[in-house]
Amino acid sequence: MKSQFRKTEYYYSHNANQPVELDSTNFPDFKGETEEEFLQYVFDNLDEWVDGDDSTFDEETQDALYELQNGEMKEYWGSYRNFFEGDLQIGKETLDDNYKSGNFEVVHSISI
Repeated sequence: MKSQFRKTEYYYSHNANQPVELDSTNFPDFKGETEEEFLQYVFDNLDEWVDGDDSTFDEETQDALYELQNGEMKEYWGSYRNFFEGDLQIGKETLDDNYKSGNFEVVHSISI
C-alpha cells in the first residue's frame, strides 16, 4: 500500500503595536466613568473614527487613533519557542490552490 503522508505544525503568534495614550476628556461623546467603559467606547467606534471622514479630534488624538488601528505589529511571543500542536496526516495532494489545507486533502490524521 502506497500512501502520502505529511506532518503539520501549528504555532501561535502574539503580536501588538506600540501603546498609545488616549485621554477620555478628548472624547466629548464619552459618558462613561471607568476604564472598562472607555475601552468599550473606543472599541465600538475605532473603525468609524479612523476610516471615516470625521475629524472630530485634535491632530494628536487622531494620530493616536490611527496608530492604534493601523500601527505596525511586532511579535512579543510565539509558541514555536516552547511548543507546537500538529498532526500526522494521510491523504493526497490536490491541484486546488487552497492555503487553508496546503493543497492536501486529508483522509485521516492523528494529533501529535
